[in-house]
Amino acid sequence: MISGLATGSIYALMALALVIVYNATRTLNFAQGEMLMVSAFLAWTAQRTLGLSWWASIVIAIAGGALLGFVVEYAIVRRSPTATPGDVLIITLGLSLVLRALAGMIWSHDEFPFPSLFSNRPIAVGPARLAPVSLGIIGASLTLMLALYVLFTRTRLGRAMRAVAQNPRAARLMGVSVERMSSTSWVLAAMVGAVAGVLVAPVVFLSTKMGLIVISGFTAAVLGGFGSMPGAVAGGMLLGVIENLAPLYLPSAIRYAVPFLLLIGILTVRPTGLLGRATARKV
Repeated sequence: MISGLATGSIYALMALALVIVYNATRTLNFAQGEMLMVSAFLAWTAQRTLGLSWWASIVIAIAGGALLGFVVEYAIVRRSPTATPGDVLIITLGLSLVLRALAGMIWSHDEFPFPSLFSNRPIAVGPARLAPVSLGIIGASLTLMLALYVLFTRTRLGRAMRAVAQNPRAARLMGVSVERMSSTSWVLAAMVGAVAGVLVAPVVFLSTKMGLIVISGFTAAVLGGFGSMPGAVAGGMLLGVIENLAPLYLPSAIRYAVPFLLLIGILTVRPTGLLGRATARKV
């Protein structure tokens, strides 16, 4: 359960990054996984080449992710004003392939061990043995989720982003810069992805393939109700726990198929997801 919650925390962060961009721009960024991977490689390079500490390398990863998110939004997405959400989806899919190829040229396609801030010695709690890295991932993820909650509910920037997500035209008439909020959402999502990448890299090893975690993040977002931030967190946690518990009761080969079967079942019964709400739109 603890290991599943740790995995689910990463899925939840990835789902949050997708939902942040979607709520502000109504587009899906399928390059989010590769942006996460590039940020993690920047942290690894800062440690190996520059000899920086773990904390300093995290700052480098977050700053690099923020810069990459800004460049993608400003230089690519904003330059396609007539593009439909489907067009942007194709653009980000192509961008993901480009980023993966460039990362392979710079760092190679090998797997590298990534240092973890947490100890490898298990903690005994009764008959159970808990991995400190799992507890650390859960704690760090929950802290970041709480910070995002405060940002969106208690700050002027958060209220402006929520206004743009609800009605861009009305927000613009009230003096909110829709373009600035769009850029901010991409930067914020990239920063969340950078933290997720640094947390997951010690567990899955650092490689150009780690960006595929975006598939699990997208599944978690849909499972919880796409567009709902609480739903993204709930969907990610549920997905991680199910992936870990499934091999106890079913053949291990079906482990990664079970969440998708559950997703199909939930969307059949409740198309809006666990916490999503159906809304009427006048056309």
